[in-house]
Amino acid sequence: MTHVVTLVTCRRWPDLSSSDRRYAEALRVRNCVVQVAPWNGARTPFINAQAVVLRANWDYHHELAAFTAWLTWLEQGGIPVFNSASLVRWNLDKRYLLALAGAGVLIPATRVVSPEPTAVARAMRAAGWRRAGAKPVLGASGHNVWLIEDGAEATLALLRGLSPSPGEAYLLQEFIPEVQAGELSCVFFDGVFSHAFLRVPSRGEFRVNSQYGGRLMPAYPPATVVRQARAVLDCLPEVPLYARVDGVVRAGQLLVMELELNEPALALDLAPHAAERFATATLRRLQRWWYSKP
Repeated sequence: MTHVVTLVTCRRWPDLSSSDRRYAEALRVRNCVVQVAPWNGARTPFINAQAVVLRANWDYHHELAAFTAWLTWLEQGGIPVFNSASLVRWNLDKRYLLALAGAGVLIPATRVVSPEPTAVARAMRAAGWRRAGAKPVLGASGHNVWLIEDGAEATLALLRGLSPSPGEAYLLQEFIPEVQAGELSCVFFDGVFSHAFLRVPSRGEFRVNSQYGGRLMPAYPPATVVRQARAVLDCLPEVPLYARVDGVVRAGQLLVMELELNEPALALDLAPHAAERFATATLRRLQRWWYSKP
């Protein structure tokens, strides 16, 4: 049986990454017709798809209302999207980290604040932090992420320039110095560990995103750390098709920084057969979806 699979990009970045091109080829080898289409473009490539897989919809946070409306349109149309629309909507707001912490997942000490200098300074004093990371609860790719240092008026001035909308919130987190040596990313397909890699920031930088000079390196975490990363998925209402658990290891314990269920880079080109594992998991999930239909 031939399956039509649409891999989602966006108008700003309409092409697949080199990593996802490997995934697309692995799907084609498995008798799939692969389409590549931006979520904020024409809807035709999604209507005729047996599966829609979110891969490079990296501009979604600039058009959040339109993106969530598009997810709802897929959902209401009975078009299978991976990860599921409900799981992705939950993952869009970084306050999910507090829900994970409530379920026993180790995360950095975290506060939710308004992005105003006085609120940030007050929260840092109350927590006893000299350095903290600030990031919008609705954001991606390191957009408007800052390192706040005690008394650093120049850094706080950046927050003044954000002109936050009413009700906008930021996560304020204790600064984790280990991240400067690299953030560990553990990748799972259908709940099974596939591979891991390090996202290493450039010198003098703490943000690991590529636009800030971050680079990717293969990683081989011990089984104890992989088990801790896998346990994060047990806190979810369903097993995602793909997941990337990001964190740093401190005294043998994984401190989770992010759980990426929307459009994470998966570094398939750094791990042998990772693309094939992703493709196989996709088809297995697709078969379960269609066989469960009445």
